[in-house]
Amino acid sequence: MGRAVKAGARAALGALVLAGLLAGPGTVAARDGEDGAGTAREVSDLVNALLGVFMGGGEVSGPALQREVEEVGGVPFRRDVPVAFMSHDELASYLAELLEEDYPPEQARVDERLLAAFDLLAPGTDLRALRARLLEENVAGFYDERPHRRRLYAVSEDRTLTPMNQIVLAHELRHALQDQYGDLHAALPDDVGDFDDRRLAWMALLEGDATLVMERFLLRRLGGLGAGLGDGEALGSGLGVPGLFELPGAPPVLRDQLVMPYLVGRELARAIDARGGADAMVAAWGRPPESTEQVLHPEKFFAREKPRSVLARPDPPAGTLLAEGVLGELLLRTLLEEDGAAPGAAGWGGDAWRLWDVEGATLLVWTSVWDTATDAAEFADALEGRFTRLWGAPEPEGEWTVFERSDGWRVAVRRDGDSVRLRSAEAGAAGLLPGEAGLQPGWSGATVPPRAPAAH
Repeated sequence: MGRAVKAGARAALGALVLAGLLAGPGTVAARDGEDGAGTAREVSDLVNALLGVFMGGGEVSGPALQREVEEVGGVPFRRDVPVAFMSHDELASYLAELLEEDYPPEQARVDERLLAAFDLLAPGTDLRALRARLLEENVAGFYDERPHRRRLYAVSEDRTLTPMNQIVLAHELRHALQDQYGDLHAALPDDVGDFDDRRLAWMALLEGDATLVMERFLLRRLGGLGAGLGDGEALGSGLGVPGLFELPGAPPVLRDQLVMPYLVGRELARAIDARGGADAMVAAWGRPPESTEQVLHPEKFFAREKPRSVLARPDPPAGTLLAEGVLGELLLRTLLEEDGAAPGAAGWGGDAWRLWDVEGATLLVWTSVWDTATDAAEFADALEGRFTRLWGAPEPEGEWTVFERSDGWRVAVRRDGDSVRLRSAEAGAAGLLPGEAGLQPGWSGATVPPRAPAAH
């Protein structure tokens, strides 16, 4: 994931958690001119007024806020974290610089091609511009973890710590503290992308922990008003309200990549805390989950159930490798478009994808393995059902099921025992899919490619 987007994503959701709970679904991201919604700043003013009543309107300093976060989180800071202020105009400039440094257009284009190949994003979507807009509209504070920065920022026109800023910065201070116990910026290799399961799993641990600390900070501030909410349990249940985290104009994959680490990560954080408190959480920062499967099923995290090694093979006869990675259970739920736990994604054992450029056209090769052949069959049925709903009945091509998309893409799916494979190609590379003339021997994939160790 682009590091600028990592920092910005955390900031955006800190604001959304707070304003969503108090002001209702969708209002924070509202833009000027939307009927009845008001502007983000108007909503922010309303939220601050309400919080000022419940939390008290006294001035709070950065050091005092840091001490509160240390107390509710149970982990001491190793050094002070000063707070810097910026206006909304300064934020826009800052985010532009961040994106230019850490999420350049060529990286965004690779992500666009990957998500389009999985049918998670409409071809032609300007992903970089969309992500920049979502961040700029929703940020209230953030921690920049880049080594030359490592700074906490509050977005405030009058340069004061409003009640809303305080709650958001409680979340972000926890990230600053995490960074003091391990280098967040260097935790994953640069080639592990934004939509890679390994990065989503790491984000879920960090965001879930910070969200849990933020809840406890808010409950402490509410005093007697928060007594009936327990240890954030009732408050946290509100995070699951349907529509609460809908981001206007954002496709489901971007919404889930941005929002779900907070929601599912919070449940993992609660499970870790219940087992061993603050010491267990610090230990988890040094040995984070290896997959979103471990996040979604905390018992697998505690058992250290590793993903199976998978190779996305065979390679096409010709082409340039653009990127490779892991999709994972969390985004498979998004792909299947199922409500709740997405049973079709249950039983995931591991996967790998490779994205190719073939004479200017995109080709995706993806292989997944499942706990049992039954799990693989259930997933294949769910996946083919999803494609059939969108594009109509497929055509069998030997042991492959081939779908024709209206935009010229072709997608082929095949199950072999406990594995499911997918190939997706846009016009220009579709000749490499089953059923096309000129397919070179070995590329048709008559047998499941042998497994070999792959980095996870």
